[in-house]
Amino acid sequence: MPSSPSSTRRRARRRSRGFTLVELMVSLSGGLVVSLAVFALARDSGRFYQRESRVANATVSALLGFERLRTDIARTGFLSSPNALRDINVCARPQANWPTALRSLASVQITQPATTGGVLGANGRNPPSLLLSGSYSSADSFPAHLEIDGPNITFQLLINGGGLLRLGNGASPTTDAMNTVFKPGRALRYVRYGVEFFGQILASVGGAAPTVTINSAPPMPQRSGSANQCGVTIINSGTGIGSINVVNFIQYSVRNLSTNAATVQGASDYASLYTNSAAGPGEADRTELVRVEEDVNGAPMEGTEEVVAEYAVDLGFQLTAVTGVVGCCDPSFSVVLPTAGAFNTFTGDVYNSANTPELIRTLRVRLGVRSRESDRSAGMTADVGAPATQGLYRFNLGTGAEPYARVRTFQADVALNNQQDVLW
Repeated sequence: MPSSPSSTRRRARRRSRGFTLVELMVSLSGGLVVSLAVFALARDSGRFYQRESRVANATVSALLGFERLRTDIARTGFLSSPNALRDINVCARPQANWPTALRSLASVQITQPATTGGVLGANGRNPPSLLLSGSYSSADSFPAHLEIDGPNITFQLLINGGGLLRLGNGASPTTDAMNTVFKPGRALRYVRYGVEFFGQILASVGGAAPTVTINSAPPMPQRSGSANQCGVTIINSGTGIGSINVVNFIQYSVRNLSTNAATVQGASDYASLYTNSAAGPGEADRTELVRVEEDVNGAPMEGTEEVVAEYAVDLGFQLTAVTGVVGCCDPSFSVVLPTAGAFNTFTGDVYNSANTPELIRTLRVRLGVRSRESDRSAGMTADVGAPATQGLYRFNLGTGAEPYARVRTFQADVALNNQQDVLW
């Protein structure tokens, strides 16, 4: 029996009917919940990635800075004297009128500054500064002839010296090439007859007959018959040929450069590091591991200051040194902590003292670098108050709901050359 037109229309309406309002509300609510979950997951994943990226950046920064520091420590004392006051190879002993750095010439000096304020002090940190001396600008010693130049002394480099060729332009280095090594303000070491003499560089000139001139203070003693055996050959005698090399003074310290007045470069080039407060908390008080070369008077040399590791917050040292002799010849070694009274005996100023940096065999160095931003809550403070002889785990920036930044610390024992020059 054929269907009526009305029943056909009813069936067509049922087939074309859409979602009801209730069904639509349920589906929209479900979709919104899923979207919120996906958004929250994406946000947390992005935040986690950013945090781990900051920690990775801190790790890389610490590693690069640590390797630079470790390499410089391993080279200390190279083509220099570990202790000019006690070194039997040094002809003229340091005097009060010598330039400050030459008067206190030693391979290693560690200075503990006054109590640190600011964010470092709030975290119980008071990083010491390290001063190294050695030939860092060049690995060469240069054969040279010594002659008088008014009140000063000039060394004319021999053109057949291998080191001279490495300065560039064959056997006729330019003045600029000479100044990369023998820069005015640096120290110079002259070796003749198996003894050493030190002076301060006034000028260096390139060309076919390259020369280096040193100041008359400190004076270079002359050897004249039996009256003065500790000295150089009589100047202008035609036989005063020895070897010369540069001696650099390299200082490492952890400090804030925003008000740095040590050099013009530091006062201008690094000021922008501390003015961007929107970059994150703690920017105004951030500290860096800074490497700078000092002249013979202990003043920073312009153009030598560099940031070795950004956001550095910790620097520490301990050493292993010869502290006695067993029997006739065998030395005994001891680990000396920075809190021990003997630590300054090995790392303090050598002028007019009994300090013995030449007995240091290894120097343990520790460097800590924090992440740029904090990401740990105040509840995670159990491992913040670590002893001063250990590395940091967290660094309190003092602001925000999560004030603690994570710290990455590197540590190594760096063996020094046999500075006492004895058979052990």
